[in-house]
Amino acid sequence: MEYRQPHTVEEALALHNEAGVCSRLLAGGTDFMIELRRGEIDCDRVVDIARIPALRCIELRDADVYIGAASTFGDLLAHPLIRDRAPILAQMAAEAGAVQLRNTGTIGGNIANAALAADSLPVLIALDARAEIAGPEGAREVAIDALITGPGRHTLRPGEIITGFRFAPPPGRGVFLKVGRRNALNISRLSMSAVGHLDADGRIAEARLVPGAALRHTRRVTEVEEPLLGQRPDPVTFAEAGERMAALMIEISGRRWSTQYKEPVIATLTQRALAYVFAADATEAEATSAELLAWMEHLHREARHPVTAHPPDERVHTRIPHQGPPQRLSFVLNGEAVSADVPVGLSLLTVLRDTFGMLSPKEGCNGGECGACTVLMDGVAVLGCLTLAHQAEGCEIVTVEGLRAPDGGLTDLQTAFIDHGAVQCGVCIPGMLLSAEALLSRNLNPVRAEIRQGIAGNLCRCTGYQQIVDAIEATAAHRRKEQGR
Repeated sequence: MEYRQPHTVEEALALHNEAGVCSRLLAGGTDFMIELRRGEIDCDRVVDIARIPALRCIELRDADVYIGAASTFGDLLAHPLIRDRAPILAQMAAEAGAVQLRNTGTIGGNIANAALAADSLPVLIALDARAEIAGPEGAREVAIDALITGPGRHTLRPGEIITGFRFAPPPGRGVFLKVGRRNALNISRLSMSAVGHLDADGRIAEARLVPGAALRHTRRVTEVEEPLLGQRPDPVTFAEAGERMAALMIEISGRRWSTQYKEPVIATLTQRALAYVFAADATEAEATSAELLAWMEHLHREARHPVTAHPPDERVHTRIPHQGPPQRLSFVLNGEAVSADVPVGLSLLTVLRDTFGMLSPKEGCNGGECGACTVLMDGVAVLGCLTLAHQAEGCEIVTVEGLRAPDGGLTDLQTAFIDHGAVQCGVCIPGMLLSAEALLSRNLNPVRAEIRQGIAGNLCRCTGYQQIVDAIEATAAHRRKEQGR
């Protein structure tokens, strides 16, 4: 099975549609690696579209907001256009996993996978977004709710590629609310996307409500929206809407073991979303949301992977093991250029440990939930277990073995971890150190809440996090002092 990395959409289409070749698209790779381990990947070629510049742009096009399909959740969170014209998308991106997943997961991959719990799906539907699609028969545009027809089901034609999404910035206000099992790395148990505005008389002129992970098919719930039109916003109206939403969910999905929990939660999410969207004075709520997004933005500002692909004569061309020989993989590891012949299909974590002897990144969950395998790729925190090794071609990779003070000893951050008792069993600490370095490289004056956001993707059962936060806070203060700030 070949691995190819095109540098234009046209080349990607040619590779994806070559006669006699069954191909699979790869963007962030977070779902790809899990499916590969399960034995669910069965194709002749993997076409990696993550570094195509045209698929990473975010801009205004004819007054519409346009988002390239390979834009990461981190891109959405940090981009001023999204925060200004569609803050609901930034709110969603802030909830889409932790830092490492937001740095690699793409909005196009999230939509194309069509998971019922996909965070971006209900938001794009609430924005009345359309997907732009390129294929062997030419380009076309389709509404998101017509593109995704159910869990794992879409109307993409053979050989087509989602290239981007566009929507008109909505009037009024929008909000994304999500309920998961924990604050980071959580899959939606339920979510609610709401967009709406009032008319000149203070009555509801438009309401768009899209629950996530609640119905068999993610869609706008007109059955709940329409009774709201023309009404004055008040708690009783919102409570009735919540009851209608819960009743509709049960009517469509039936009663099951989780209904006892989901019924009151979906009703409450509906009420809270409507109260936020149609509040006469949402200054306090908007200020709180803006503060949170500002904290999250620090984690992704100037943290995008390079979007230049390999020149045509240097493009990666490799094969999956057992169907061809290992192929050359070259990158910079802890400041030193390295290369080796390794089989494609291995994770970056496996290659770092088994081929290059870097034992600090650990295999914990092997599914992107613990952060023990965190490394830095071009200065960005990523999960080694969910990164295909050959995606690192030409990149700079840093593991804890590469963290050194100018004299070759421990860095100030490592020393602070020791001094504050933040080091215990050592399984999670390497990933925690690298996540902290990624945060401090972009924000030397973090408040404690920002630090907690920065390490939210790294689970630790030993320290309780308090000492870790103390150590990072002390390191930030030390570096500010050194720089005379």
